[in-house]
Amino acid sequence: MSTATIGTRYQVVIPKREREQLGLRPHAKVVVGVADGAVVIRPLPDGGWRGVGRDLADGTDATDYVKKLRGEWDNG
Repeated sequence: MSTATIGTRYQVVIPKREREQLGLRPHAKVVVGVADGAVVIRPLPDGGWRGVGRDLADGTDATDYVKKLRGEWDNG
């Protein structure tokens, strides 16, 4: 376990060893929470949007595609 400091803007630099263990890169998204009185930071899996838009390669109109997706999201 490493030590980090909270800056004046409440930012914390994740130590190099932990960044490397988790494979974190600049602009990576993480989930932050509290568990048993400790701050927990977990990386979000990369590629959550992978494959979105692949149907556009077959000539589907982008506007129609977005409307279709929104309808699916609204209808669950």
